[in-house]
Formats: sequence, C-alpha cells, structure tokens
Amino acid sequence: MAMEDFREKIVGNFRIEDKSLLRELLAEMIGTFMLVFIGTSANVQGAMPGGDAAVATIAWGIGFMFAVYLAASVSGGHLNPSISLAQLILGNLSAGRMLSYWIVQVIGAFLGAGMTWFGHFDDLRYLGSGEKEVIGGNATAGLFATYPTAHMSTWGSLFDQIIGTALLSGLVCLITDKRHKIPPGFIPPLAGTIMTMIAGTYGSNGGFAINPARDLGPRLWLLCAGYGGAAFSAHSFYFWIPLVGPIIGAIIGAWIYKVFVGLHGGMDSIEVTKSSETQKGYQEDGVLIGYTSSQGGTMSSQYGVPPPPLPQAPIPSYPTYQTPTRSFQPARDESTFSYSNPGYQRSYN
Repeated sequence: MAMEDFREKIVGNFRIEDKSLLRELLAEMIGTFMLVFIGTSANVQGAMPGGDAAVATIAWGIGFMFAVYLAASVSGGHLNPSISLAQLILGNLSAGRMLSYWIVQVIGAFLGAGMTWFGHFDDLRYLGSGEKEVIGGNATAGLFATYPTAHMSTWGSLFDQIIGTALLSGLVCLITDKRHKIPPGFIPPLAGTIMTMIAGTYGSNGGFAINPARDLGPRLWLLCAGYGGAAFSAHSFYFWIPLVGPIIGAIIGAWIYKVFVGLHGGMDSIEVTKSSETQKGYQEDGVLIGYTSSQGGTMSSQYGVPPPPLPQAPIPSYPTYQTPTRSFQPARDESTFSYSNPGYQRSYN
C-alpha cells in the first residue's frame, strides 16, 4: 500500500494535464533527441571496420519513425524547424509556438549528439586516433554534423539541401492528407521510409541534413566537446547551408503539394493536431505535421469552412380548443369540424 501511495504521489507531481504548450515542447524535444541519437549512432557504427553505410541509412529512417511515434500524438511530430516554419506559412501554427519548437528541437538534437558521444566514446577514440579533427584522415566531426564531399560546390550543396528538404516536406504533406485515409498509426513508418529514400538519393553529397536542428544541435556539441571553431568554419563556413537550404526547401515542398494537389478536391474533412491553440478544450489526437486551427478542434474542410447545416422540415402545430371545464384537440382534418359555440377560445400549441 505504501508503494502504491508513493507511485501515485510521483505520478501526480510529474503529470502534465492542462499545460498543452509544455507537453508539446517536451514531445518535440524527446522526438528530436531520438532522431539524432539513433542517426548519429548509426553513423559511428557505419564508420567502424566492418560497418555498412547502407545499414546506417536504414537506421536513420527507423530512428525517424520512432521519433515521430514519440511526438505525433502530442505536438504533431515536426522535429524539424523548417517543417515548423512551413506550417506557420501555411497558417497551421502560430509564430510563438514555432519559435518555441525551434528552441527545443535544437536542444533535443544537442542532447542526442551528446548521448551518442558518451555511448560510442571508445569507438570515436579509435576512429580519430585520439584526436578531435574536423578535416583530415582522423576526422570524426562528420559523424555528428554534416559536411560536403570534396567535389561539391557551394551552390551545389545549397541545391542539395533545398531539393532534399522539399521532398521531405511535400511527401509529409502527402502522407498526412486525410483524403488518402491513411490510418494515423501507419504515418510514422511512411515518414521513416521517406527519410531512408532521401538518404539513399541525396545522402552522399552532404550528409542529408534536411533539418536545421539535426545539424546545428550536433555542431554545437562538437564545439563543446573540444573540436573548436573549426566545427563551424570548416569547408568555407559550410554550416550556414544546412540552416538556410532546408528552410527554403520545406516551404517550396509544402506549397508544391498544396498548389498541385492539396487545394483541389471536395470539402474533405481534415483532422487537426491537438496543438497550440486548444483554448476551448478540444481533445483531438495529433498527426504528423498536422493541420491546426486557432481554436483547436476539427477543421471541416481544407479551407476551414464548415459545411452548411442540413435543412430541417418545420414541425407542424395544431390548434387546441378549450372551455372552462375541458379541452380537446380535434382530428387533423379540421374540415370535418364546425365551430359555432362563441364561448370557445382558440389557442395554439
């Protein structure tokens, strides 16, 4: 009994019921943590003798799948500042929430990189021969942050990030479009498949960051871990490309889908995430990159316009005739009655 009381006390102190923003931020943080932790750990394992880069690519997709599972029902599972910005531009997220998401996403990525560092400390010492290098034969910084291969130019690297993130953003809009009737539980595996596909098509050019938090968080960890300013200045200050490119790409991808597919069709019902603006107490389950209204609840169409109410037939009323002592209601065919008593008083129901 004492243990039961202790458990209830702990649960009561830590449970968050009414602070929706805090719950969403925690979900975004743990989701981004999981994504970066699994992905960077896969990079380290892939670089070890006998490691396989293809297996690392698959692990990124699986990590993304479970990261989305962690966050989708609470925050919508953005896990990516560029996706959050695209949702702001599409009118599905407030500016304040977007900025809050950005902060916790970077924090989650930073912590994920730190967990990989401690979990693979011996592997990293082996790969780097005890050195902490960004460029060179013993470089290990690229296992955390992204850097371009030698043949890539600045413009080529920027287009690489724009195209890769446009694919991610547009296809995420595709799998969350309610008209396709994809069960919510199937969306995270599809998201993981998208990540694996992008890694297999654009991964070798610059590490397929396609996510500013995924790159900036680990890069900040490298700075703290002793790699120095070279973590940012290497390759002609390449660090800005994984920040700017994904933001541009996410906006392009979302609008391409909306213009060519999303704006067309009937008045289909679109579920919204239980996010930011649930001020009226709606309790809706979230979905990946969900649609959000400023009042919470369900958006009845793509444009937020509810369908008109169905017409209802009027309810007929029939006259009732009363005397001081009794009342009666004649048959509905009133043509069979004659009312000659002037003492009757007509009243209607």
